[in-house]
Amino acid sequence: MSLSVKIMDEMKNAMRTKDTIALEALRAIKSELLLAQTSSGSKEEITEADEIKILQRLVKMRKDSAEIFTTQNRPDL
Repeated sequence: MSLSVKIMDEMKNAMRTKDTIALEALRAIKSELLLAQTSSGSKEEITEADEIKILQRLVKMRKDSAEIFTTQNRPDL
């Protein structure tokens, strides 16, 4: 089962349980994967290694943002 299929299943579960935080995160992941797939120009799906790199980049971005918001005393962000 590919990552995009797993994400779609988890999105459905998040919608059923009305988990807005998880749904928002899953939508962001799906968006990044779709952008990566369309930017390559080919109709083929991206590899599992590329998917992992994208996820690692997203995690790093969010951790950096959370750290900045914490140091600036902005818990609302």
